[in-house]
Amino acid sequence: MESYRQGHRVTMVCRQRQAGITVIGFLILASLFGIVGLAAMKLVPMYMQNMRLSTLLDDVKTELDGTGASPATIQRELYRRVSVEGLRLPSENVMITQGKDGQQLRIQYENRASYVANIWLLVAFDKQVEIKR
Repeated sequence: MESYRQGHRVTMVCRQRQAGITVIGFLILASLFGIVGLAAMKLVPMYMQNMRLSTLLDDVKTELDGTGASPATIQRELYRRVSVEGLRLPSENVMITQGKDGQQLRIQYENRASYVANIWLLVAFDKQVEIKR
């Protein structure tokens, strides 16, 4: 056999024996999955709450659109739905202002969760709907 083929054959045999992942590679991969998994466990409840609030705002808009609702009526309906959903929503995060065609209802707040040591995860929620007269 030619000399250049013999060297290639040995290399192919060595490559066939090398398969799998090393212990260090496995530990690095497991730690990366752990870091991402912990962040997901902390963020998913916050995003679920944001989605519930977004749906709640859309429902309030659908119900009160075209009824000529006053700011007090809008606030009462909003907090009635918030209490039914079991959400916490401080009154300083809710703003009802006069818009062009009706009332502007805006909810703006930040939700934080401790991640590791002094590292925090922050989710900002800012949603606005216009309730027409």
